[in-house]
Amino acid sequence: MPDTSMLRRSIATLACALLAACAAAPSPTNVTTWRDPGFSGPPFRKVFVVGLSAQSLVDQRGFENAMVATLQSAGVVAVPGWQFVPTDRVPDEATMRAAVARSGADSALLVRMSDVQTESTLAYSAGTVAQAGPNLYVGWYAPGVVSENYQAANIFTTLFDVATARPVWTYNPVTYSPLSLSQGVPAFANDVVGRLQADGLIATR
Repeated sequence: MPDTSMLRRSIATLACALLAACAAAPSPTNVTTWRDPGFSGPPFRKVFVVGLSAQSLVDQRGFENAMVATLQSAGVVAVPGWQFVPTDRVPDEATMRAAVARSGADSALLVRMSDVQTESTLAYSAGTVAQAGPNLYVGWYAPGVVSENYQAANIFTTLFDVATARPVWTYNPVTYSPLSLSQGVPAFANDVVGRLQADGLIATR
């Protein structure tokens, strides 16, 4: 029989990690991916999807529904976070802990969009990406010479293992313009699900 106190501690730690990830806003300019080399499976069987927009908590419902629909069409059991987490306020640790527990998911997929910001059309000088902790990265790409500016947002996607409250996979695609992102949610969802399947992280029914 599983140790319920240990499970509660893991969910509490996961809630803290999710909240910390929501607050973090690094800005990579190239596609970066990472998979925990120590994770050997089995694939996750139920995904708790949290899609956070920097613009509005209410906007997350449509994004989560699209991501869940894509996962389900691939034969993966998934639930949107909005069914368990209120969208009229920023959730605290206790709310996130209770939501993950109620969902019965064994993994949590956090998709966060950074604040819309001004970017340069010129290439950025490449840096390195190194894992610094359970949900953060350091060594983000340093900016190069500024030329013509445009509005852009970055997307940070992390899959957490509920049992250990640690990330097992991250995906940070290239910067999106807010308009192209709003129009390209289905393509982005398909991209994420395809990558999760290719890495053997999600199970199909």
